[in-house]
Amino acid sequence: MSFSTSINISRAAALVRTYLGVTLNEQSSWGSADEALKQWRDRVEASGVFVFKDSFKQKEISGFCIYDDEFPIIYVNNGTAKTCQIFSLFHELAHFLLHKNAIAKLDEDYVDFLAPAEQRIERFCNAIAAAFLVPDGDFNVRIKEVVPVDDRKIAALARHYNVSREVILRKILDRRMIDEANYKKKIEEWASQATGGGGGDYYATQASYLGNAYLRLVFSKHYQGKISLEQVADYLGVRSKSVGGLEELVLRRTAA
Repeated sequence: MSFSTSINISRAAALVRTYLGVTLNEQSSWGSADEALKQWRDRVEASGVFVFKDSFKQKEISGFCIYDDEFPIIYVNNGTAKTCQIFSLFHELAHFLLHKNAIAKLDEDYVDFLAPAEQRIERFCNAIAAAFLVPDGDFNVRIKEVVPVDDRKIAALARHYNVSREVILRKILDRRMIDEANYKKKIEEWASQATGGGGGDYYATQASYLGNAYLRLVFSKHYQGKISLEQVADYLGVRSKSVGGLEELVLRRTAA
């Protein structure tokens, strides 16, 4: 599947949703942003894309992608909120539809400083991600039911779609239900309230960073005798003594 920036955004988003096989009803049934991220990641990986996570040293970077016909790779910043990671995943996926590599930042104002051609691409990818996660037809119906909008109603819509409040507010701005000044003021207010994630089980964390698709690929090559235990550790970025714990986790997930 490949697009150009001239394609209708709603049509492009609908085609991607059909390809991934996720209905809006299924999406809204996911109980949390954490579950939504896992589900979306599984669907994208099932399409042939490897999705990795890590806590970036460059905190302003939300994600990046490396396009390749055989091994396309998306990285998302695990230091951001789960809803932000979801949006980054689909922003980067949109770049793949254009057959482009990319790096995206959290602050959308950086787009204004890009060359015109790059601005067009970044805005296209943002629009695709937003239209995919929050389809316009459904949103137009729901937004009529919550006028006038306030923080509580925005949060409810964000929970329904499992997206960030920023995504909902941008769609409200696009419909001129809020002006640019108030939009930026609210974005800055929410940004000041944001907090990062923390610790947890080592093996679960490493597995989350690497993704099920990549883990299964590495261990399958090991079981086939094509790579050694030391190579497995190298590919997974862990010490040899930690391979067993990751292997047990993979086997447990596969059996579940």
